[in-house]
Amino acid sequence: MKKFLSIFVLILLFGSGCSSLPNLSLPTAAVLSPTQIPVTPAAQNQNPTAAATATVGSVTEQATTALPTMVVLPKIDPEKTVSLFLDGQKAAANFALTSSLLSAKYAAALKDDAGLKAIFGKDAVLGEYKVGSPTISEDALKATLESTIYMPQAANIRFSLVLENGEWKIDDITVLSTSGEYPSNPEGVVLGFLTSYQESPDRMSNFLISSRRSQLPPGGATAMLQINGSLEGMVIQSAAVSPEPPTASIIVTIRAGGKDYLKKFLLTRDTTGWGIDAIESVSE
Repeated sequence: MKKFLSIFVLILLFGSGCSSLPNLSLPTAAVLSPTQIPVTPAAQNQNPTAAATATVGSVTEQATTALPTMVVLPKIDPEKTVSLFLDGQKAAANFALTSSLLSAKYAAALKDDAGLKAIFGKDAVLGEYKVGSPTISEDALKATLESTIYMPQAANIRFSLVLENGEWKIDDITVLSTSGEYPSNPEGVVLGFLTSYQESPDRMSNFLISSRRSQLPPGGATAMLQINGSLEGMVIQSAAVSPEPPTASIIVTIRAGGKDYLKKFLLTRDTTGWGIDAIESVSE
C-alpha cells in the first residue's frame, strides 16, 4: 500500500513539474521549392543552354567569314584594250568615246580631244600596228606592253595599264622611239624579226600574227627561233609567196654562236599586214 502511494505521489509531482516548464517545440526541417534555390552569377554563366547557344553562334560567324571570295576576271585582256584604243584612233574616235578605255587618272590628265591628239602628235595618221605581249605585275593589278605603230613612220609605244573596277584601263602612253616603216613584204618581216632578236628581243612579238602572240612558248618569241648565241648574220635562201590565201614561206640561214641554222618562216597576212605564224627547222 505504501509503495502504491509513493508511485502515485511521484506521478503527481511529475505532472505539475512539466506544466510549469516553458513550451518546447521541435525544429521543423525547412523544405525549399526547386524554384527557390538561389542561383549565383557563376552558376548563371554555367548555364549549358546559354553556352551551347554562344558556341553555335560563334561557329556560324567563323564559317561566314571564312568563305572564300570569288575572283572577278577582267572581261578583256590588256592586248585587247590597247587594240580597241588604237582602232579607235585610226577611226578618229573622240575623247568622249575613248575615255572608257582610260583610267580615271589618265583621263583627267588628257582632259579633252586636244590632249588625246597630243599623245602621237596632232598631225599623226595611224595606220597598221602590232601589239606585243603584256608583262603582268606580281599582284596582277598592273600591266605593260609595247606596240609598234605606223604613222606612217614606225614608232615604238609603251602602254601602261591598271586594273580598275575589274577592267584593264590604259594609265599611261609613252613614245619610246621611232624607226623605219613596217615591212610591206614577208622578207622584210623576217629580217625585222631577226634584227630585233639581236637589238631588242621584247619587240620580236611585233612581227608575229595576232593569234600567235597569244600562244607563245615559254621564253616568248625568242624561244621560237631555237638558236643559241648572238646573231652573227643571216641570208635569205628562198622566198615563196601565195596571193590567195595570202601566205609565204621564207627559208633563211642564220649564223649564231659560230653555228649555222637553217630555218623556214611561215607567214600569213591579216588585217594589220604580214606576220610570222610559225618557224620550223629545216634539214640540209
